[in-house]
Amino acid sequence: MKEISITAADESGEMAASGSFSGAIARFFDEGAKAWNLSRTTVILIFLTPFFICLFGAATAFMGKSTYKWLTGEDRFGENLQVLFWSISFFLSLRVVQKEAREGRYLFAGMYALLCVGIFFIIGEEISWGQRLFGWATPENMRVMNKQDETNIHNLQGVGDTIKWLHLVVGAYGTFAPLLVLGLKSLRPYRNEVSKLVPHLTLLPFFVIPFVWRIYRNFFDVPKRFYFVISEYTEVIEIVIAAAFMFFLFFQNRQIKKTKWRAK
Repeated sequence: MKEISITAADESGEMAASGSFSGAIARFFDEGAKAWNLSRTTVILIFLTPFFICLFGAATAFMGKSTYKWLTGEDRFGENLQVLFWSISFFLSLRVVQKEAREGRYLFAGMYALLCVGIFFIIGEEISWGQRLFGWATPENMRVMNKQDETNIHNLQGVGDTIKWLHLVVGAYGTFAPLLVLGLKSLRPYRNEVSKLVPHLTLLPFFVIPFVWRIYRNFFDVPKRFYFVISEYTEVIEIVIAAAFMFFLFFQNRQIKKTKWRAK
């Protein structure tokens, strides 16, 4: 009888723990849906988007070099997708600037204006400032320093290493800042203001993945056998980063709509 009762207690404990975990997941996405003012299914899909991107990148690698290059090569699908995401981010950030300036919050408006400038620069860099579109030649002084013979800064010798560390910083910020805001009681009275600068928890995977990837690439050697696949996979991670900014700014614009709805 004791064995039966112990077994029953263990099973009930496991069921309670399982139920508690699933309940916590459900609450997480329910709260996310409320914050986004979207359906729970839509928020779950947003949460899973970076995993889909990474799996898609891995799948193309298994399909062969030509397919993988179709995704990760210069002027190919991955780079064009990044430009699309950054372009959407640019217009979304402009809308936030207009809203914050209209409300008299000039500090936030100025911060987002700087973000607009940064995103515009990224778009210009990704398309080599229209060089491949219009077919003009690279100036000789830049051709000597640029490893791809293009008119952009991110391919200059030494600049690429700086970008690697910048990706690490962005990933770390998007990973730890939301957790600090959630955990620090001193920040609770300022959550509405802080939420304008910190990604929502449902966007955590968009930043955790680049953060972990950059730790691996910045601090560990890549096996020679897999060097091409792993080095090119950085292009996939850059898609995730571009999508991270796009969804962050999409969230901020959802807050604008929510505020207007409450005002009515």
